[in-house]
Parts: sequence; C-alpha cells; structure tokens
Amino acid sequence: AKIKMELQFVLHVLLALCLMGLAEGKRGKKLEETLSFDVKPSGQVAHQSIKLENGVTCVFTYSATGGTNEEWTLTLKRTKKTYICTIERPDQTSYLYFMSFAASVLEHTVEAAEVFDNTGALLQDEEFLITDNGRSVKYKEGGFQSNLAKIVLTAHAKKS
Repeated sequence: AKIKMELQFVLHVLLALCLMGLAEGKRGKKLEETLSFDVKPSGQVAHQSIKLENGVTCVFTYSATGGTNEEWTLTLKRTKKTYICTIERPDQTSYLYFMSFAASVLEHTVEAAEVFDNTGALLQDEEFLITDNGRSVKYKEGGFQSNLAKIVLTAHAKKS
C-alpha cells in the first residue's frame, strides 16, 4: 500500500510538471504574462506595459476621469504565429470616462484591433483608428464616446 501511495505521488508530481511545461515556450520561455493595475481617474495621461521574456512588449496609454480607481488587467500572450495583447476591466463594467487611449505591441504590426464598450459591443470605426503605420490603435478625437471596457490587439509574430 505504501509503494502504491508513493507511486501515485510521483505520478501527480510528474503530471504537475508536465502541465507547468505547457505554459513554457521554446527554451523554457513563458508564453503569457498578466499584469493587474489600477486605472486612476486623475485626468492625467498614464502608461502601463508588460513584457515577455523575449522582449516583446505591449503598452497601454490612457487618461480617464470620474468614479474611483478600477482594477484592470494587461495580458500579453504568444501563440504560434501571433502576439495577443488584451487590456480589460475583468468581470465588471467600467464606470470611468476615458478621455483618451492608445495601445500597441512594440516593434510589431497590429493585424487586428477589437475595441469594446461596456455593453460588450465593438466600438464603431469612427471611434478609434490604427495609426503609426499599423503599429498602434488609438481613440479617434471627436468620435470616441469615452466608453471603454476592453481592447484586443493581434500582431504577427516575427520569426525568431
């Protein structure tokens, strides 16, 4: 019975190590990072960024007013062919009034940008645009309605 328990323990440890290995990329690099941060409604421009071990960085720049601090997350994930940067207020509605926003995956071209409001609807084309030769997405002055809950950027992964 003791040998059976030891064998089960070893199998559980091996399974846990294998599952942890699934979150690792080539040469043991992590394929995903997440940062939790507070969006402060100060009206001042603020920046948040997250970097994978290979140096790829996602940056979120914003200014907001109204309400109180809100917890948001910034996640950067590498798939086989893309980097996906997600900026969001998880599991809750944002009550902040965003005066501006911009997001980018540094040194990579944004292939797709999805920007959502608090109802889960995509923002209209007149509210945001892809700028800097496809390198970032930002609010469109005069069109953005200040309602922001989530941004998802997809950028092509350069071969390494």
